[in-house]
Amino acid sequence: MKVRCCHNGDDVFIAWQPEGPIPDCRGFALLRRRNGVEEVVSTWVGFVGQDHEPGERRASTNWPIQKYQWTDYMAKPGDKMQYRVVPMVGPNKENLTAASEEASDWTEEFTLSHQFAPNIEAYFNRGVVAAQWVSRRLGITRDDLKTKKLRTVIETPGDSFREYLYGPLGAKLFAELDSAAAEKREIYAALYELDDEQLEATLEKMGTRAHVVLANGSVKKKGDDQNSDARERLAGKIDLHDRMVSPRALGHNKFLVICDDEKKPRWVWTGSQNWTKTGLCTQANNSVLIDDFNVAAQYQKQWDRLKKAGDETPDDLKESNTEPRDFNAGGTSERLWFTPTIDQVDLTEAAGLIKGAGQAILFLMFNPGPQGTLLNAIIAAARKRPASRRLYIRGAINQDPSTTKNPVELFDSANSNKADFDITLPAAIDEPTKWFARELVKLPGTFAMVHSKVVVLDPFGTKPVLMTGSHNLGPKASGTNDENLLIIRDAPALAAAYATNIMAIYNQYRWRFRRQKQPKAKRWNGLEDSDKWQTGYFKAGSEARREMAFWVGE
Repeated sequence: MKVRCCHNGDDVFIAWQPEGPIPDCRGFALLRRRNGVEEVVSTWVGFVGQDHEPGERRASTNWPIQKYQWTDYMAKPGDKMQYRVVPMVGPNKENLTAASEEASDWTEEFTLSHQFAPNIEAYFNRGVVAAQWVSRRLGITRDDLKTKKLRTVIETPGDSFREYLYGPLGAKLFAELDSAAAEKREIYAALYELDDEQLEATLEKMGTRAHVVLANGSVKKKGDDQNSDARERLAGKIDLHDRMVSPRALGHNKFLVICDDEKKPRWVWTGSQNWTKTGLCTQANNSVLIDDFNVAAQYQKQWDRLKKAGDETPDDLKESNTEPRDFNAGGTSERLWFTPTIDQVDLTEAAGLIKGAGQAILFLMFNPGPQGTLLNAIIAAARKRPASRRLYIRGAINQDPSTTKNPVELFDSANSNKADFDITLPAAIDEPTKWFARELVKLPGTFAMVHSKVVVLDPFGTKPVLMTGSHNLGPKASGTNDENLLIIRDAPALAAAYATNIMAIYNQYRWRFRRQKQPKAKRWNGLEDSDKWQTGYFKAGSEARREMAFWVGE
């Protein structure tokens, strides 16, 4: 049995492929070695009709895994990990034994680190609240009280629940800011939103060494300001510059430049995460930290341009943005676009890369818009490929961007004719079941659930490509808003890390989304006590079989 593992420094995605269906197999046990200590991975759902306690977990030797991939959320940064997959066979669920002769070997040991290239680290939060652990930890079934409790949690610095939700991403951002404050370093930040007590207090502590261009969020009327509280608090205490461009445009950047001890720009933090409590804790977000003087210098120069532009978007800013910045650092190739550009040259290049994908396209998106977007480019790629070069396409998007005039046709069958194409929207378990507690799909009063804007092309190929940043991957982001789009090539570990994150979010929502569209009588509600669950995975030419082959590298 073949097994592949990839990780994002926090979660591990494991996929496996046996030679064929295994007689009497009720599923697979997953074994892990964590820092040399062998453990059996536990699961949360048993066989249909089986008695259990609410929220109970059992070893996968008893409640086996009836699929060929798994995300291990129990791993921790710094752990040294190995995995082994073992079929559990028997005439029924009460008499299972390990088929050791059919088991995989232990995978090679790897360490969960956020360093994915010599000069690049990547960080992800755990901001999906449509999860059983969130519902059970809140411990309240009434939505109004649950909402109030969750709001209190994410507003409270030092709360352990808040810290778990913001995960490695929040921990690293706060560590970098605290270090800069302690070392008396200069920072430069261009921010779309600012609404978090801990972040605001940290900036306040840095004083005039914190240089911030602060936009006014997304408003409907000129002069309105979503960041008014933070602006009032920090005015006169830090080096604060207004960029009140909304509703004409969005000052949508969320980048940070940190200088070294000689005040020279050295580190860049960029990605999708807004500097808010919801951006940290209740939305799926990503950030990269790049240690490179040349890259940092370009971001700092863009900060200068935004400061100089004030509330306007002059022609010279657009002209400067229309020229890409290229870097080669640590064996990777990086191209940086700032927006707005002229003639959407950034989108044109990115769409061309999507068109050239050879194996796979994985993505997370917020809402790129209905026309001329990278989502449209992905759908076109799915439809135009010959069957002999079938693409594997998986993604999660915050909402369907269709309009009545311009339907995007996310779920059109034509998308799957020549590709293994599947997109999911966020969903939650809307009523308690035998196995599951009711969930919140999002924090009420908020809109974003999937807020990352990332595309990964051919993560296991010879030329992997990652696109990330603040860019919403559509025409408005390209031609109107302040954004940054970073395209990174030749960084296979980084591409695999983003693939891990994408699949964790996609798989979290996929079953929940499909469940809502199924009649109640047909909804999955536990493991099948037979070996028939394997059938679809080994049907010649099936999507499930090709998915297995993709993940194990065939």
